[in-house]
Amino acid sequence: NILTNNPIIDVWNKFQDNHTFLQGLLLTIAIKVLVGEVRRKIEKPIMDEAGRRVGAAAKENLTPDIEQINNGDWAKLGGCVAMDLAGDASELIPFLGEFTDVAFAPIEATLLQVLFKSPVISAFGFAEEILPFTDVIPTFTLSWLLATLFPTTKIAKGLLPKAVRKAELSSKDTTKED
Repeated sequence: NILTNNPIIDVWNKFQDNHTFLQGLLLTIAIKVLVGEVRRKIEKPIMDEAGRRVGAAAKENLTPDIEQINNGDWAKLGGCVAMDLAGDASELIPFLGEFTDVAFAPIEATLLQVLFKSPVISAFGFAEEILPFTDVIPTFTLSWLLATLFPTTKIAKGLLPKAVRKAELSSKDTTKED
C-alpha cells in the first residue's frame, strides 16, 4: 500500500504527533491568506467602483470655486484660524488648561453665533470647548469652510440660516460681476 510505506507520510505523521501547535499556526496562516485572496478578488473591485462613484459625485458636487472668495472671506478665515488656535492654547497648560476651557466656552459659543448665526454651530462650539480633550476640533475653521465653500450642501442648509447662506452666495455672485 502506497500510504503505509510512503516515507513522506511517515515524516508527516511524526511531525503531526510532535507539532500540533505549529500545524494550527500554519493552518491559520493559510486560511488567512486564502480569505485575503478571496476578499481581494471579490470585494476590491466592488469597493473600487463604489469609491470611484463617490469620488466622481463629490468632485461634481463639492468642488468649490476658490476664485469666488473675496478678501473679506479670507480675513474671516484668518480670524477663524486664530480663534481655533486660541481655544487650543489652553492645552499648553497641563491639567489647568481644561479649567480655562470653562471660561472660553461661552466666548467661543458667542463668537460662533455672531459669525455664523447658527444656534446649532454655536452649541457645538460650546460643547466642544467645555468637554475635555476635544479642543483639537477646529470648529471656527470648519464652520467657515461650510459657510464659504460649501453653502449649498445639505449639511450647510441644515446648520446655517438662509441669511448667512444668501449672504455668502450673493457675495460670490457680485464677485463674478467684477
